[in-house]
Amino acid sequence: MDKIIFFHMNQLGDLLFSLPVLKAARQKYPNIKIYCVARKNLANLLESTKLVDKIFLKVGSLGSEIDLIADIRKENIDTAVLFSESPETLLLAYFSKIKNRIGFKTASLSFLLTEKVEKIGVPSLNNNIVLAKAVGLDNVQKDYLNILNIDRENDVKVSFWLEDNGMLNKDFIIVSFGASRRRQEKCLRKEVWIETLNKLAQMKKNVVVVCAAWEKESVMKIMKYVSKDVKLFCPENGLVELSAMISKAKMFIGIDSGTMHLAASLGIKCIALYGNTDPSQIGPRPLQNHIIIKKNSAKDIIATDILENVK
Repeated sequence: MDKIIFFHMNQLGDLLFSLPVLKAARQKYPNIKIYCVARKNLANLLESTKLVDKIFLKVGSLGSEIDLIADIRKENIDTAVLFSESPETLLLAYFSKIKNRIGFKTASLSFLLTEKVEKIGVPSLNNNIVLAKAVGLDNVQKDYLNILNIDRENDVKVSFWLEDNGMLNKDFIIVSFGASRRRQEKCLRKEVWIETLNKLAQMKKNVVVVCAAWEKESVMKIMKYVSKDVKLFCPENGLVELSAMISKAKMFIGIDSGTMHLAASLGIKCIALYGNTDPSQIGPRPLQNHIIIKKNSAKDIIATDILENVK
């Protein structure tokens, strides 16, 4: 095997769960050429790992997918690992004429795979480790630490922001309370965040709330009730700039989300807030490094649950 292509899922957390597999492939086969298919918003983060030789961008339109198939065919890749189970992904791999296509049995078009592996529950690092073994990768680490790299440009940019806001070289807490539009059941009640942020300010903690541009409007509905000492950071350069900011924090507080997993992957201690999802399966890795607050519903979590874990 001299070439391998990985078809990634679309969410940040799922991407992070796949990175240990890429690292294992690079370690076991140093001379192999590694390709990835991923969404544009995840591409820079993938590049920061320095594990990938080429990234194909997944756009979604019919015309772009035809072009994508043609571009992948040109590379004569012999093996594909499909983290994604979407029909689109299986069709892409099949029509790209990749000989060996390894994925999960639970994929709706699994008949297009040449090798299928078991999957338990939701997408997770544990499932990806099982998938990796099917291509001979038995050296996959059980967490996503020490894979991402922070580039100098974003590190400097974030340092200037911290200096302008009086936090450079000071301990601060990152807070993230947003979720993707399809995962609003993971969110806490707004009044819980308002109370938490105001009490953190009263405790003289430096706090930075982070959010993506698309969620800024909803975040501001909370921030207008919060102390002016709590700062809001919306990265202009996407996930690589967000990573640079998070990497400088002492602690992260947030819901089960891609941003939480990003913090954990950077070695930041998390207070991770879980409702009906299972932290034993999709909690921050390694789980023992973090504080997990688990209730039957995220709406049951109160400010005291969070604050009593802040030193």
